[in-house]
Formats: sequence, structure tokens, C-alpha cells
Amino acid sequence: MNYKEKDSASGWVKQKIIYGKKYVDYRMGMAGAVVMAVIVFVINIYGTGNVLGAVTAALKQGAYTFFFGGVIMRMSERIATKVHHRTVALILACLIPSLVSLTLTFGLHNLKGTPKPVQSTIPTAIFVIPSTAVWGYNRRRKLDKQKETEK
Repeated sequence: MNYKEKDSASGWVKQKIIYGKKYVDYRMGMAGAVVMAVIVFVINIYGTGNVLGAVTAALKQGAYTFFFGGVIMRMSERIATKVHHRTVALILACLIPSLVSLTLTFGLHNLKGTPKPVQSTIPTAIFVIPSTAVWGYNRRRKLDKQKETEK
């Protein structure tokens, strides 16, 4: 691979990462991935004593949370800032991403390898509902302040 090919390949990767930021909040995805993987590992290791099953569940949860958790948080942000009526925007910014997240998480853990799928979904419910509510509220508040300063 010559220098130009290498440069264009790295440019392509950078372009995809930048494009992905429109739909994925990478920072929130990474933070959520670490927290949720540890919680799911602990739930499954103490619930079953099956190390391989607990590691499998934690890895699935971590990978899922990195990608889809980042998407969920960006979805909350976009709903909160794109819907015109403030109250409706804040309710939908919490409700829609939370329902999507819970449905996807439960479906993921029902695939082979997770010893306790329901218990592995509970932490998502505990974290996603307040997280999307706070994230949507903060983003909407930031948008409202920005609109006020433009006047």
C-alpha cells in the first residue's frame, strides 16, 4: 500500500466516523458500555456461577450498549430538539428511545448465551429511562437558551 492509498483509507475511516456522529454519540456509548457490561457480568456470575455465560452476556451487553446506546442517546437528543412543542418533545425524547432500547436489549439477551435474560434487561430499564429523560431535557434546554440569545 503506497502513501496515497494509506492516506485515502484513513480519510475514508475519518469520514465514516464523522458521518456516524450524526447518529451515534460515541462518548455516551462507551461510558454506557463499560457500566452495563460490568453490571450484566455480575448479575450472571452470581446468578449462575457460569463464567463463560457471564462473560458472553457482558460482552454482548457491552457491544450492544456501545453501538445502540450511542444511537439511543442521539435519538433522544434529536427528538428533544426537533419536535416543536416542548412538553411533547421531552416526553417523546424519553419514551421512544427507552422503549426501543428495552426491546432491543431483551431481544439480544434472549439469543443463546445469556443465562438470565430478564435480569440482564433490568439494569437497562433502570438506566435508560432517567438517562434519556435527563439527556433530552439538557439538550432541549441548551436549544432554548441558544434561541433566546439569537433574539
